[in-house]
Amino acid sequence: MAGYWEDLAVAYRPAAVSRRNQVPLRLFVILALCGAMAWRPDFGFLLGWTLAYLVAQVAELQALRRFLNHPDPASTVGFNLVTDLLMATVFGWMAIPLWQVGTPAAAAAATLLISGSILTALMGAEGCFTAFLSAVTPHLVYLFLLPLVSGSASDPVTPYFLLGVGLLSLVLAMVFTWSRRAMQAERSARLAAEAQTAAKSAFVAMVSHELRTPINALLNGAATLERQEGADRGAASLIADAGAMMKTLLNDLLDYSKIEAGRMGVEIVDYDLRGLVRDSVLLWRGEARSKGVKLELKGIKALPVWVRGDPMRLRQILNNLLSNAIKFTAEGGVVLTIAMQERAEGRHMVIEVVDTGPGLTEEQISRLFIAYDQLGAGTARAFGGTGLGLAISRDLAGLMGGTLTAASDAGGGARFTLTLPAPEGAAPPSVDLSSPSPLVATAQAPLVLVVDDHDINRRTLRGMLEAFGARVETAEDAESALEAVHARVFDAILMDVRMPGVDGLEATRRLRASGLNRDTPVIAVTGAASVQDIEACRAAGMTGLVEKPVAPSDLYAALFSQVED
Repeated sequence: MAGYWEDLAVAYRPAAVSRRNQVPLRLFVILALCGAMAWRPDFGFLLGWTLAYLVAQVAELQALRRFLNHPDPASTVGFNLVTDLLMATVFGWMAIPLWQVGTPAAAAAATLLISGSILTALMGAEGCFTAFLSAVTPHLVYLFLLPLVSGSASDPVTPYFLLGVGLLSLVLAMVFTWSRRAMQAERSARLAAEAQTAAKSAFVAMVSHELRTPINALLNGAATLERQEGADRGAASLIADAGAMMKTLLNDLLDYSKIEAGRMGVEIVDYDLRGLVRDSVLLWRGEARSKGVKLELKGIKALPVWVRGDPMRLRQILNNLLSNAIKFTAEGGVVLTIAMQERAEGRHMVIEVVDTGPGLTEEQISRLFIAYDQLGAGTARAFGGTGLGLAISRDLAGLMGGTLTAASDAGGGARFTLTLPAPEGAAPPSVDLSSPSPLVATAQAPLVLVVDDHDINRRTLRGMLEAFGARVETAEDAESALEAVHARVFDAILMDVRMPGVDGLEATRRLRASGLNRDTPVIAVTGAASVQDIEACRAAGMTGLVEKPVAPSDLYAALFSQVED
């Protein structure tokens, strides 16, 4: 029996939303009838009917609100059906006194009132048979009773009227059955599409996580080769560049899968806007110079220094825009202009990236922000890439409360305009570094525990740590790591977050509960570094995070960062 009510609650939810949306329409009908008829003395029953309707309407609204917000809607759906029945009974009763007026116009008004209510119930049921039955039954009963309660039972036309009501009921049943099948087919298709999207996002996330392991080994192996005397540094550099390209493509795929799944988040922190924009331009100036393209920055001196927002996502968008502009500009230049605008909703930054490339047609602009679309096979062959950068950038701009648009510049080339909120930020408090103390500070080489289920990752991290002069122990899963931390004290623990069985978050929670290493720094090593992922790591008790593929500089900074005494 419990299963029946749970299924009914699921089927009734769309009907509940629809009935809530129909309230203004019903109120309008009430006001229209009262305004048209209240001045006539033989329509005094309108006052009592209006009061009864308002009571029933308030009861229905309360029931709908409770149902839609209740953690266990199955326990409340029965009361909603009762209020729906009450609402239909009160609303449809108006047809009886209207019919009893005895004029053809009044009889037509009564019939139209009932018929309109039946059609509204049909639309509002949203394919739920029980909701349709509770809302339409009183109106059909009123249609059958109208000639009988008004003294028209002996009228020779009454049997034909009743026959028409019967045919109307049959047609209603057929229409409802058809609409229900259509709605169920549409919902099934939508659920299948959502399930497919979720499965695709999960697959991309899983593949991305697994690919980070060999990419991590490639990048760090290439870095090790470049440092060795007599090594073929050209080959090592080629391996490093290929690994970096793979990392960029992988990050694009992972970001887009997060956006599709609704799991992408942004953070709000104070950051140095001037420094961020200047660094982004400096990063791409070498690439532009190698192509013979001039890269200019305008408006930087007029900017405020500190603003609030998400610096990482802003940097990501700027990198995409500058990369695209330089890629498509064979000669001439790229200009990044930034300015502040005061608007009714607050201060905004407006960033324009203008190039002297081939420009954009209207048809190309319409396709520009479509994922995986590269404006034709020729573009894909000539410039490569996944076609995700601009789609991700536009979605990130939307998540931050802004916009990203494209147009063909009047002087030729393309113009991309990024607009983002830029509320005033504050400089961070000054830190006294006269007596710094390292996060990992020991008289001898620090002892670090590396916890990761992939042997390649363990070997890669061991190589980096030993190059820093650290002593290293490894554990292949959370269980063996917990055994190790109960046996000896470590100076730091590198903890993989995603592991089969007990994951890194749960392992950290257990470690923090008791034992020799309850206060030992635990640094998350993960391929997922969204705001939600970072918060989850902090909540579990982790004190730092490095993102896969791990860069030696990031690992060193996480292990040996200076903190205030």
